[in-house]
Amino acid sequence: MAEKLKIVVVGNGNAGAALVDSLLAKDSGRVEITLYGDEEVGTYDRLRLSEFMAGTVDLAQLGMRSDDWYEERNVRFRRGVRVEELDTKAQKVRGTDGEWVPYDRLVFATGSSSSVPPIEGRDKKGVFVFRTVRDVEEMLEAAPERAVVIGGGLLGLEAAYGLTTHGSEVTVLHRSPHLMNQQLDPAAGRMLGREIEKIGIRFKVGANTEEIMGKGRVQGVKLKSGEYLPADMVVICTGIRPNKGLAGRAGVRANSGILVNEHMETNVKNVYAVGECTEYNGQLIGLVAPALEQVRVVVDTILGERKLVYKGSGASTTLKVAGVDLVSAGDAYGREEDCEAIVSSNPLEGVYRKAVVKNGKVVGTILLGDISAGPQMTEAVKRRMPAEEVAGLVIGSVDAASAPLELPDEAQVCDCNGVSKGRIVATIQDLKLKKVSEVIQETKAGNSCGSCKPLVAQILEQAADEVEEDKNYVCKCMELMADDVKEIVRSRGLKSVSEVGEACGAGKVCPDCKPALTYIVASTNSNRHKEERHARTINDRVHANIQNDGTFSIVPRTYGGVTSPDQLRKVADVAEKYNARMVKITGSQRLDILGVKKEDLPKAWADLGMPSGFAYGKAFRQVKTCVGTDFCRFGVGDSTNLGIDLEKAFEFLYTPAKVKMGCSGCPRNCAEASVKDIGAIAIEGGWQIYVGGAAGMEVRKGDVLATVETKEEAYDVMMAFMQYYRENGQPKERTYDFVPRVGLEEIKKNVLDEESGEPERLRERLRKAKEATSDPWLERTNNVTKNQFAREVGRV
Repeated sequence: MAEKLKIVVVGNGNAGAALVDSLLAKDSGRVEITLYGDEEVGTYDRLRLSEFMAGTVDLAQLGMRSDDWYEERNVRFRRGVRVEELDTKAQKVRGTDGEWVPYDRLVFATGSSSSVPPIEGRDKKGVFVFRTVRDVEEMLEAAPERAVVIGGGLLGLEAAYGLTTHGSEVTVLHRSPHLMNQQLDPAAGRMLGREIEKIGIRFKVGANTEEIMGKGRVQGVKLKSGEYLPADMVVICTGIRPNKGLAGRAGVRANSGILVNEHMETNVKNVYAVGECTEYNGQLIGLVAPALEQVRVVVDTILGERKLVYKGSGASTTLKVAGVDLVSAGDAYGREEDCEAIVSSNPLEGVYRKAVVKNGKVVGTILLGDISAGPQMTEAVKRRMPAEEVAGLVIGSVDAASAPLELPDEAQVCDCNGVSKGRIVATIQDLKLKKVSEVIQETKAGNSCGSCKPLVAQILEQAADEVEEDKNYVCKCMELMADDVKEIVRSRGLKSVSEVGEACGAGKVCPDCKPALTYIVASTNSNRHKEERHARTINDRVHANIQNDGTFSIVPRTYGGVTSPDQLRKVADVAEKYNARMVKITGSQRLDILGVKKEDLPKAWADLGMPSGFAYGKAFRQVKTCVGTDFCRFGVGDSTNLGIDLEKAFEFLYTPAKVKMGCSGCPRNCAEASVKDIGAIAIEGGWQIYVGGAAGMEVRKGDVLATVETKEEAYDVMMAFMQYYRENGQPKERTYDFVPRVGLEEIKKNVLDEESGEPERLRERLRKAKEATSDPWLERTNNVTKNQFAREVGRV
């Protein structure tokens, strides 16, 4: 057997992770990979850091890979180890762990770091950059009331968005005359500004920062104009610089970045570089798509084929900025001489489309808000297509979804993951794919921001012999829909997930299916089922949220966000006793004790003596309230006690996906009830009930389900809706997807028609399910020994 090629990859960011994936996919039996990552966490999608910051995804949803993942693929992952020395003559590297590792091929994928300008006061406490998971965690730990973000490009706006979702008052300072000036023209930049103002982000353009003020820590920012902005946090997002230091010390040529040729080779034999650390023909890159293009080339080079070459990356990008989609390609400004433009602008809808034309050919484009024509317009720029061929797409007379799809094979369909049309077509035909979900799984096109999914579907229609509709199987192994499983459970009297596996012919249930099947078995049996802890996710098994260092967070329940001095003392005592890293007041008005070891959890719960806040599962979470009529001079409804009553009615109940609620005592809506899964807002003479709201990456104001006169009526309507959602929602389907799917009128018919008796039947079924619940913390501390607990939760 031929000796395996020893490949060392230095860097575990997007490029490094993609390189490992590509090598394994191309020839896993031929390579032996050692991967260095200097962060304490594994691979994750940096493009989604703002979602992590906003709390809409957790580390697992960022694509975090477990140690098991690397072990199963024989990848030697050196987590938290930085490479300190490279001996290119002996072909070996030494990390901070002190071990020398030999290589046949070495690839730098060291990425870039935040570029911090020489602003006076930049070294004060409270000054941050926005680049890694740890940066995000430190910003959230600081929990600023007022923050200033310096830099109105992509990173700055994403940081501002994340902080805003946690209740911070954020102002973005941008030196240029309009936001995102590298990608957008002034008109589009102004429109983007109006869109982000709608979600509460303030900004100042033409703003030059002179000094970060404060004695030891941040107190404010002084502009060169003399204006002063008070702040307790400053986030600097003014660009990036390639990480080239190690390469330079080892004799690898570098300028602004590590110099590479068209095969991604450096000047040193068997040493290569990819991603943001590179420089090719004087060009640096700061986006994922060109980095993935470089990865494909370097894999081809390393494995000896040398058929692919890198020709540089065009100025084309597809982004989602603070929830707003945009595409920018080519000469978006029209800087070339004799340029003209076709423009369609609708500021009321936040939609802007532009094609820059020179001598009748398309040389640039900007799409903001509606980017459905992005692939066609980007390709038009690359090929300098005649303007009349795309004019309809720009002015909106031609629907992008129905436009003829005449893209060449090299056209890039997915910018996030660097996937071309040719690769998608080849994969569809080679693997005989029939479903969009299969294409996404095999090619990764549409797997990140999702904006290219409609185009992926079009390509599938053209390339496949047969197309099948994607069905929302709760169990893909057995191809069963949620309703199918419910009927099997109900008709056969099944009480456990294991029994479902046996009844459906599989004999066992795969890990992907277990959480959804557990919910169906429990809800169908009104929580009178056989609980199998192995069928729960790790967070559910442990009744706490796992953190990036392997410790856990504990969130006790504080009904309606109301606590007491005694509870606060208990929280403080537990945090000190078990060496918690932080105690944080969350955006949902709860106390979060972070950094508790797994083995200490039962003891910490016992010492707290407070019920579980269920902050870890697909379950009812909490009700955020304002002080209502108890203290507020504007209050017209008793929101606090309504919230407490609802929280006691719903605690410990599992739901198809997590449910967050809010109760506001007046139309000022301080509890943000209109953007919760279920919310109530007091108005003169009654209450308005909202359902299907969202305040994550996509903001959706909830639909008004009902307007009622009394607090008791509001309580009844919310009870009925909760049970209707529990019975009819698909696993992992949030209410903001459930409500549009089912339809508001259909929901009203079942939830509001008291004469039919159905609302009361819903409430009765909810009460029956609630009777069979219990506090898992109390149950574990009373009935489970330490060894039993360890066996139940298994290996994390």
